[in-house]
Amino acid sequence: MRESAERTQSKIVLALDLQNNDRLILLQQCSEILEGVAKYICAVKINRQLVLALGLPTVSQIVRNAHERSLPAIMDAKLNDVGHTNSFMMESYVHAGFDAIIASPITGWEGGMDSVFEIARKEDKGVILLTYMSNPGAEQFYSMMTGFGEGRRSIFETFALMAIEWRADGLVVGATRPDIIMRVRSLVGPSMEIYSPGVGAQGGDGKKALETGANYLIVGRTIYGSKSPRDAARRLYESLK
Repeated sequence: MRESAERTQSKIVLALDLQNNDRLILLQQCSEILEGVAKYICAVKINRQLVLALGLPTVSQIVRNAHERSLPAIMDAKLNDVGHTNSFMMESYVHAGFDAIIASPITGWEGGMDSVFEIARKEDKGVILLTYMSNPGAEQFYSMMTGFGEGRRSIFETFALMAIEWRADGLVVGATRPDIIMRVRSLVGPSMEIYSPGVGAQGGDGKKALETGANYLIVGRTIYGSKSPRDAARRLYESLK
């Protein structure tokens, strides 16, 4: 990621979260958008709706397309199941060529996330932990307080500390909550990379997110939902300079 961001001078991760009932049109749209915006982004993120619509073998073509442009590909799987199920999904995404997987730490380590990290280390892949989502309702869960006495803290703070303990490769914190980004940054230090979704369509301010501690902005609808994705990506790219 760092090499790609330095090469492209971009902090934008394109979220290819498109939807279309026609599989051929959907694949063509993804290919055209990726080709048009490649010079303005540093990575590609693919969500589960694209995998469900196209199938993993077809999605792997998009991953190869990104790699041909020297762009890392992140699978937004939000893995959060028991160990053997996580293992199967993790191996499937690794075989499809993804460079990193987004997982939710909600299942804990033993019999949950341990298998994800084991495969990631074996295959030299990254694990990015979901720490605070970008939707308005996220606060109801992620800001919930847990623990007792001096050990009492919010769930998102607990997740951030888990990321350090488990040696995760990054965190997801919504750009809609710069105050949470700042708090997470204070917990994890300068070396942990923070990915922030929610810029534009959900009201997040990209500059504010970067100023408060995010390293990368995950941007989808603001780019692919515009009349000209290329121009939208260029405008965002230039606005962050």
